[in-house]
Amino acid sequence: MLADMKSVRSLIYICMAFVLLSLAGCRSSRKGVRASGHAATSTVGGFDRSRPDTHDMHGEQKKLVDEALTWLGTPYRYGGQDYNGTDCSGLTMEVYRKALGIKIPRSSREQQQYCESIAKGALMIGDLVFFSTGRDKNRVSHVGLYVGDGKIVHASGSKGVIISNIGERYYASNYHSSGHVARSSDKHRKKRNTPAPAAVPQPDIKPSQPAPPPLETDPLRFNMNREVEARIDSIYSAFLD
Repeated sequence: MLADMKSVRSLIYICMAFVLLSLAGCRSSRKGVRASGHAATSTVGGFDRSRPDTHDMHGEQKKLVDEALTWLGTPYRYGGQDYNGTDCSGLTMEVYRKALGIKIPRSSREQQQYCESIAKGALMIGDLVFFSTGRDKNRVSHVGLYVGDGKIVHASGSKGVIISNIGERYYASNYHSSGHVARSSDKHRKKRNTPAPAAVPQPDIKPSQPAPPPLETDPLRFNMNREVEARIDSIYSAFLD
């Protein structure tokens, strides 16, 4: 009788040890997924953002989206541009460099000036979407890469690299503009009808008079170095979800 009780007790201990080891394995697996940085999951930051379907994409569009999706889950880091941490413009710059070998400017404001301006309704996969989150709604402070179906991949200051819908209230209210980065596939696309800028009449200046100094319509553009501009962009983008 005593031997039977010892056998039952031993069996109970073995079962408990097996359960504990199984639970420990589950916790380790979950930690591994969280620590993977750019894991191929559609759940980022504790909520689901459906990933775009790239099966119907091809050429340069597919390359851009495939590259952008590898950054999902990367933490936000001011001035960063790798998988250890990136900011919004560092992300878009690296996606274009890695996917297509195209070098675009570093800051979101410079990228907006670099792009061909397009209407929001004319967005195509791979285009850039710009936002203004500060008091000055004319100043670009955030950028994301359009991946189709009304969604962008971008680096949020609070959640890192995520997918967001530009139709959501916050993004719609802070939308600034959209831009197209010139690439080799453009020769196969319909040329966008962009009106030529109107000629600005030049004032008559007598030869004996020196030309007037250029107007400093945007003091930030002339007086701030790139480091300060990038810091301001980082502060603004921290408010984006």
